[in-house]
Amino acid sequence: MALLAKPDETILEHTENALKVFKSIKEAYENVPELCGVENFWEHLFYSIFFHDFGKGATGFQEMLKDDTHKLRWKYRHEMLSAGFVSALNYDNLYKRAIGIAIITHHKDINKLRERYNTFPSPNGKKLYQKKLLELEPNFEELLNYFKLIEKWSKEYLGYKLDNYNLISSVNELEDVYKDSVLPYYLEWEDDEYSTLHGKYGIFLKGFVNACDHLASGSKYEILEGIKGMRSIFNFELRKVQQEALNTHGSAFLTSPTGSGKTEASLLWSDTNQNSTKSKRVFYLLPYTASINAMYKRLQKDFGNKDLVGLLHGKASYFLYKALSDDMDNYDITKSKIREIKGLSKKIYRPYKILTPFQILKAFFGTKGFEMQLSEMTNGLFILDEIHAYDAHTTSLILEILKILKNNYNAEMLIMSATLPTFIKNLFKDNLGISTEIKMDKDELEKFTRHEVNVIHGNILDNLGTIKDDLNEGKRVLVVCNTVLRAQEVFEELSEDIENSALLHSRFMLKDREKIEKSLDKLDLLVGTQAIEVSLDIDYDMLYSEPAPIDALIQRFGRVNRKGWNKDRIAPVNIFSEGSKKDKYIYNPKIVQKTVKSLENVDILKEDIIQKLVDDIYADGYAGKDKEDFDRVQNHFESFNRQIVPFINDSESEMEFYSLFQSYEVVPFKYKLDYLDEIDEKRYFEAMSYFLSISIGQFKKLEKENNVELDGKTYFVDAKYDNRLGLMLEVEEDPFI
Repeated sequence: MALLAKPDETILEHTENALKVFKSIKEAYENVPELCGVENFWEHLFYSIFFHDFGKGATGFQEMLKDDTHKLRWKYRHEMLSAGFVSALNYDNLYKRAIGIAIITHHKDINKLRERYNTFPSPNGKKLYQKKLLELEPNFEELLNYFKLIEKWSKEYLGYKLDNYNLISSVNELEDVYKDSVLPYYLEWEDDEYSTLHGKYGIFLKGFVNACDHLASGSKYEILEGIKGMRSIFNFELRKVQQEALNTHGSAFLTSPTGSGKTEASLLWSDTNQNSTKSKRVFYLLPYTASINAMYKRLQKDFGNKDLVGLLHGKASYFLYKALSDDMDNYDITKSKIREIKGLSKKIYRPYKILTPFQILKAFFGTKGFEMQLSEMTNGLFILDEIHAYDAHTTSLILEILKILKNNYNAEMLIMSATLPTFIKNLFKDNLGISTEIKMDKDELEKFTRHEVNVIHGNILDNLGTIKDDLNEGKRVLVVCNTVLRAQEVFEELSEDIENSALLHSRFMLKDREKIEKSLDKLDLLVGTQAIEVSLDIDYDMLYSEPAPIDALIQRFGRVNRKGWNKDRIAPVNIFSEGSKKDKYIYNPKIVQKTVKSLENVDILKEDIIQKLVDDIYADGYAGKDKEDFDRVQNHFESFNRQIVPFINDSESEMEFYSLFQSYEVVPFKYKLDYLDEIDEKRYFEAMSYFLSISIGQFKKLEKENNVELDGKTYFVDAKYDNRLGLMLEVEEDPFI
């Protein structure tokens, strides 16, 4: 009788399905043997997949699968037994070890196996292993029968026939892969004595075994290819930079004004740099979730195929839930659909992914599944939009990972911005060896001139009357403040008589933030913080902004009179010369002062002078704390990353990754009962809608004042919350009112 891998699928069915995925991955990533320096890499991967579930032939495992009550537990790992079948292979010891480790770790990493299943030095572990090994005996003949398929399936899925194996006569001949391979590998890592297996060879083996297994389990038997003929999607007359991007092979910089069609240019670049099968993965990186969500929707619409585009950021589940819940009545069906969509976005399946740099960075900190991530990124095309938006520390990290991807994984990148200081561009140029620059010439740039700059002396609070006058004249006004507190103060003052108005910042619960984001293009007044700087497709008549560095201001200007060149119209952008005391925690005060001083001498802001303004202001490059942060990463990242090896998830490195996030997710105390009701009803996505982010400093201050309560794993904060103003940390609130 056929042995089962799952209650409704035999081992043979699942294995063949995984090999179908294997075939499509092999076609997509044909240069992997060359990259990892192992000529027979695909053979090794074939055998890893062929044997990966043989341990499920154990009688206890089979009984568990056939148990209709679902109460029977086997309490062992089938991979421990599956790996032993490598003793049938005729390979050098290193390669047998590699295949064995790839099989034994395809569900749990080495640290987990060491804790619970080690066969050496633990006598009990060895005894349990030998006991479970005997459970293979009743079905051993059946498993040996499967060997006959090696030649047939290797010819079909690998492309040629494999016969470099022997038949095994009994379970006693199966190798104890934990003792013979896993333990030596682990000790080598501890002693810094790395083999080929600790590098790309091991990463690809583990990454692709997991991809084939997971996709086959999700009934996806091949990875999707990219758009064939991007030009037919963007079939309008191209601007010069778009045409140039379409003609550019290899990595490049693209500098072009906000709203001038950089997205289309980048996708045309990705098309030119594809391989013949259109299987290179495209990663579109953006700094903020709002712009990622907008880009995800846009590309799904442009491509006309929702499966092609994946979305990855910390709050993706909630965004997908809101997108799906209108079309789906059943909560459980919606939930499993989200799990499927998200799961496939994390795997090597969709050819386009919209994500934050942190989703890429994860792989370089050894978080769970990093091998599959790195394998997928091989030959990848990386589009980095709004690269100016990151602080010095994050910029340095991005630079380091791009270096690894370009030098070791054959990736290419397009780095885009409306305002990239030349010193940052030179850092990327020197480290990544990128020399191609795509930018508008002086004449074309001049046509994009849209703004008249006006520096208003004093701060925003002293000039609210001026803003009210514009609103009363029926102008659509955008106001950008540097801190949430200042934005809340300004909004309360200005919105009194303006019905169609909203405030947008980071301290709104997800449910309120989502409502606000949906209304952005219909408002007469929008007050916001940096959250509105990047990639939101909004267009206002005029701007009032607190002082900020030149590159941040240029982004803010880009949200006003967005298509002004079409109407031959110039719109006013007003900058106050003074901000609030708290601004120094956000921006370098020297750079802000230099920016205000420079803009005092500007009237019409011609697009062709912006680069010179930016470079004059940033003439000294990173300075002070920014320079220290940048240099620290440059000096230490390489040695840190060297300790990240396949098959081992190092918890210390993982903690290092999560420490990059300088915030806590919390729920306002007044919504505690609503939140807990949703949890009790198992409506987890609705529960998520009550979360908002606060900084570590704000969290610690609230904690010190006894205004934080931990219930289960959720933090509740006792601070005033208003659905138009967000969390107001400077005002107390009685939670029982």
